[in-house]
Amino acid sequence: MEKILIVDDDPNIALLIEMTLDRVPEFEIQTASNGEMALEKIANDNPDLVLLDIMMPGIDGFEVCKRIKEDENTKFIPVIMISAKREMNDKLHGMKIGANDYITKPFNPEELVTRVKVHLRIKALEKDLSSKKELEAALKMSITLQHEINNPLTGIIGNIELLKDWENMPPQEVNQSMSDVLSLSLRIKDIVHQLSKLSSVVPTTYVEGSEMIDIDKSANGITPGAKKNHLN
Repeated sequence: MEKILIVDDDPNIALLIEMTLDRVPEFEIQTASNGEMALEKIANDNPDLVLLDIMMPGIDGFEVCKRIKEDENTKFIPVIMISAKREMNDKLHGMKIGANDYITKPFNPEELVTRVKVHLRIKALEKDLSSKKELEAALKMSITLQHEINNPLTGIIGNIELLKDWENMPPQEVNQSMSDVLSLSLRIKDIVHQLSKLSSVVPTTYVEGSEMIDIDKSANGITPGAKKNHLN
């Protein structure tokens, strides 16, 4: 079920919108009669989409939309403004503060249902894209760890194998192997430290077209765009 919040101080308009959307079985309809109630429901129930009137007592629709889009927890909720205000300036203002769409009253029922479905579909696609990006980032991190840590780890293991026979090794070689183990261990420690302060993800080509994370540039906050500027 997809939760739709209708916000309108006119109970007749709110009922008309609710009856229009009730035709869609997968919609769960909620209502709020003013801006304060709307913000409370949005914070508590996290609706999938908000249909928002503009002219309401107290907090008007513009302010409600602005607060929705400024809140990190709600900014991706689609907001469709429904208003009798037909002036272009009102429509442009709604879009500037983050409204995803603007429908004027009286509305066409079929158009309303279609627009709601379109914005829910867009939201679902954006969520799917975000999940794919997270998976891609995790894959890059896996390749990065395999490359950046596996190489010095292999060197550490190799030197430890040599040191098993340290009694038969010249002192200089023993010291060199121990120095190598320390150096490679510090490299791993540095990699872990760099990973802990990643501020962006700068990819670099690994093998066969796969990508890994450029740890040094990512930890220093150099974005791909900044990387190009840095090179120019």
